[in-house]
Amino acid sequence: MAVTMSDIARLAGVSVPTVGRALNQKGYVSPEVRERVEAAAQKLGYVPNRMARALKSGRSGLIGSLVFGNENNVYQRINRHIMSAAEEKGFHVVTLQTCGDGSQAIQQLIEMRVDGLAVISHLGIAPELFGRLHQIGIPVVAVERTYDLPYVDNIEVRDREAVFHAAQQLLALGHRHIGMICPSPQDSVEEQRLEGFHQALEEAGIPREQHEVELTDSYSTVHGKLAALKLLARSCVPTALVCASDILAAGAMQALYANGLRVPEDISIVGYDNTVAAYLSPPIDSVDLDLSQVGEILLNLLERRRNAPDCPARTEYLGTTYVARGTTAQK
Repeated sequence: MAVTMSDIARLAGVSVPTVGRALNQKGYVSPEVRERVEAAAQKLGYVPNRMARALKSGRSGLIGSLVFGNENNVYQRINRHIMSAAEEKGFHVVTLQTCGDGSQAIQQLIEMRVDGLAVISHLGIAPELFGRLHQIGIPVVAVERTYDLPYVDNIEVRDREAVFHAAQQLLALGHRHIGMICPSPQDSVEEQRLEGFHQALEEAGIPREQHEVELTDSYSTVHGKLAALKLLARSCVPTALVCASDILAAGAMQALYANGLRVPEDISIVGYDNTVAAYLSPPIDSVDLDLSQVGEILLNLLERRRNAPDCPARTEYLGTTYVARGTTAQK
């Protein structure tokens, strides 16, 4: 039988309204009474009716987080930072992972009456779904992979600048034949990373037709290995590699060692996103995403749109840091 507030009131020796104020932290209750109420609730095993509370207040205290499942697990790091920031502000995060269009997961989150939704690294959500969320008053922020919609706010990484800087590091070491492994552009993420690479080499006087780029179908170790093998088979073998993710770099390392090449003695390598770079052998240089503020930024964007549902869409940007671990060397 479910424990009620009346049961708690009898055990604590207070009124039902006092129990409500103590448990919901609304209105004044003396510290001594609050302690008695909380002790009684714990002893009886009281479980609050979150749905009823949400219907009454218009807030559930839940933030939905929809992530796209793949081998490139940068979304996990983003989600952890969001969870941490949310918990500090009294919210709980419900995380659902999908490999599809996200429609079923979004329906589940709607039924949970989430106060807002973070869409992390997911490109395949139909505009109509975002439109429905907007209509029912659930604000949405897309993180890393963004949407050009009037009612979706975005948090984007400065990918072009990050890859530009990584390629410059290699150019400064004397490398002129630099290869890049990157998935075929799905959206601005890959486009910006490729453009940063091309820009760095062109500014160094290397024409674009001489840029050694190998495009893959997706982010995976298998695709990274196959791409590296193709680069090694070219007439002009790169002396350094820039990879658009750590997971691609891990696959590339397999190809290098299979061909008897040492890092960095024979070939330099740089990863991107700093997800597994520290766990490879050797640990590799990588571009780290500055995620320290992503949770706070996301919560602020959600609250802004909740208060003004039709306000102009806003994009906030995250910086990056180059993490050197000794896998680049002078040419």
